[in-house]
Amino acid sequence: MPFVPHFKNINAMETTPLQRISYLVLRVLGSLIFIVAGFNHLFQTPDAVAKLQKAPFMHLSAGLASPETLIILSGVGLLLGGLFLLLGLQTKWTALMLALILIPITLTVQVNSPAGNGPLFKNIALLGMLFFFFANGTRYYSLDQFFQPKLSPNMNISKAGKLLAFFAIALLPFLSSCATVESGTQASSKAATKNYAVLISQPNHVKAAVHTAQTITATSDYKRDTFVVMACGKSVEAFVKGSYMASEVEKGRAAGLQYKVCGMSLKQFNIDPATLVEGVTIIPNGLTYMFDLQSQGYTTVEL
Repeated sequence: MPFVPHFKNINAMETTPLQRISYLVLRVLGSLIFIVAGFNHLFQTPDAVAKLQKAPFMHLSAGLASPETLIILSGVGLLLGGLFLLLGLQTKWTALMLALILIPITLTVQVNSPAGNGPLFKNIALLGMLFFFFANGTRYYSLDQFFQPKLSPNMNISKAGKLLAFFAIALLPFLSSCATVESGTQASSKAATKNYAVLISQPNHVKAAVHTAQTITATSDYKRDTFVVMACGKSVEAFVKGSYMASEVEKGRAAGLQYKVCGMSLKQFNIDPATLVEGVTIIPNGLTYMFDLQSQGYTTVEL
């Protein structure tokens, strides 16, 4: 007769204390990443928004809501879900909710991320953990154990779960309106003031830059925060002590201009840095500095 292996009923097998503790360890340690992520979304919203806006597939979520709204709403979900998972309360439904939040984040931010495949597979591992708890529940050392005897066996969602769902639905419009107002306020603030940078190459360009800075005042249509004059080429001669443009340089300083002088140009025209007027900053390479200012959102002009 062929040999037929005999398997014990797995459900009837007794679990050891270590196996029961493993449920607790996996649940607690796994919940921490969602709690921390939720706090980051809520209290470091600009950083999270910037990351979302640079995501390869950000367009997939563009039609849903503004980036600020999506970050805040996902932060609330991650924080609440992480706390419920930590406590072992409504574990199956919590795992499902967290998975529904994590999947869009993974698809929009982590796929083809410049940071590599590490964050992507971290999220995939988290989805595996959530599937485990969705399929098995928490079983040991949880609030679900405390409430389970009091619940009807035919009840899929407890009264506490219904109350949470009602509270979450009522809270979402409020958070969305707050996020929209905050986004509009930030946009208005950004539109109110701008940073400017002018690249000059001839000494007489200083006069044009100074006149522009004097024109852009608090009462003009072009409000400014920072105005940088980056001197390259022959224009560095205007910043030598006693030059014929010294009076214009002083006017610009009074108007709040920040003068930067290209170190390569100083060497090209054999100008000793010690002979420059006070308040001038020497930049090793003026062109790359302008590129840096552009990446920081400066409005740049070349004369």
